[in-house]
Amino acid sequence: MRTPSRATSGGRVAGTGKTGRALLSGVLAVCLAGSMAVNPVPAQAQPKPPVIPSKAAVERAQQAASAKAAQVTAIENQLAAANARLERLGVAAGVAAEAYNGAVYKLQLAKTEAAQAAARAAKAQRTLAIQRQQIGRFAAASYQGGGDVAKLAPLFTADGPQQLLDSAGAARSVSAAMQGSYLRYSATQVVTNLFKVQADQAVTRVKQATDEAAKAKKAAEAAEQEQASAVAAMGVQRRQAITQLAVLQNTSTKVAAQRQRGLEELARQRAAALAAKKAAELQRRIAAREAAERRREAAEKAAEKAREERERREEQREQQKDPGKKKPPKKKQPDRPRDDDRPSRKGAGAAIDFALDQLGDMYLWGGTGPNRWDCSGLTQGAWAKAGVYLPHYSVAQYEQIRHIDEDELRPGDLIFWSIDPDDPGTIHHVGMYLGNGRMVHAPRSGQPVRIDSVYYWEPPDFFGRP
Repeated sequence: MRTPSRATSGGRVAGTGKTGRALLSGVLAVCLAGSMAVNPVPAQAQPKPPVIPSKAAVERAQQAASAKAAQVTAIENQLAAANARLERLGVAAGVAAEAYNGAVYKLQLAKTEAAQAAARAAKAQRTLAIQRQQIGRFAAASYQGGGDVAKLAPLFTADGPQQLLDSAGAARSVSAAMQGSYLRYSATQVVTNLFKVQADQAVTRVKQATDEAAKAKKAAEAAEQEQASAVAAMGVQRRQAITQLAVLQNTSTKVAAQRQRGLEELARQRAAALAAKKAAELQRRIAAREAAERRREAAEKAAEKAREERERREEQREQQKDPGKKKPPKKKQPDRPRDDDRPSRKGAGAAIDFALDQLGDMYLWGGTGPNRWDCSGLTQGAWAKAGVYLPHYSVAQYEQIRHIDEDELRPGDLIFWSIDPDDPGTIHHVGMYLGNGRMVHAPRSGQPVRIDSVYYWEPPDFFGRP
């Protein structure tokens, strides 16, 4: 049997099992160690190759930047145009407000004229009644004297006394005194009718002026409302534009707003520098005119002194020729009035002080104080403190004061702006000169009474002295 041999062989394997497993483990360890020695692990990864944009990509980026820059410019232009529109609306509101003031001023004049015409008509009516009574007394006297009363009856008919006077019989019955009374009566009746017509016409003008005032007021309210809406829309538009600028320029909203404020401040500084330059030029011209006036006055005094010296020598010669001759009385030369001697010039300080006391008060069209003003209301109130009455209407204010040139300006004088620089009837804004190229005024709706350069806006057109 083969079993023993197989058993023997199996026993041999079994006898050597631990030794075989140990040998196998050693072989595996050697193989693993050899493998590790042949393939070491890298210590650091290799860098990735750089991404290099193509030339076309660079050109596309440049084009995108140019497009963004154009958008930025468009937004900035939009803001500038919106600010300019807001300024135009302010001017329009001021023009409408002064138109309303003018209509109210004309309405007051028309009412005064109507009252005067009505008073004249009433007075004439009373005179007419007295004269009618006088004619009645003549008629009664004629009746008592046996006159033809029947012929006097037409005095009280619809045709009046004319029919009576046209008849020859009445002419013989009515005395010459009665004829004179009737003639006066007829004349008074004509005048009374004329006064009534004038009163009716004045009332019509009052109605027209009232309608014009209402239309002007409605226009002023519409302009002011439009301005208020524009201001609100401007705030939204401004915030949106600043946000767009921030996105387009890759900046924060704060930086974009700061940039916009910087641009506006730069524009303001440039405008202020230009205004200061113009103000300095105005002061130079004012000083030159004053110096010329002083030279002229000095020359006049010198000429007067020379004339007096000639007269004195002439008198001495006359006295030497005729010692008993009396000296003729000396003629006193009238002093030439100076602007500073005018009563209103003495009150200019009070007018200026009043106007400066209102600094910070907000604008209100038609406003005459005590805490809200429009342009002509402020100058009216200021000069009232100096005892000078001015209408609440810039056109009428210019009409009622002395017109001067720009280089004649003195503190307290009034400065006017108009739509047509050749037509003072188009004046729509007024301010008060303070000196050194500055003025105080109530600018427009939404703005307070403040001090500005005379040239902070458009150059003024007319100048006057109360």
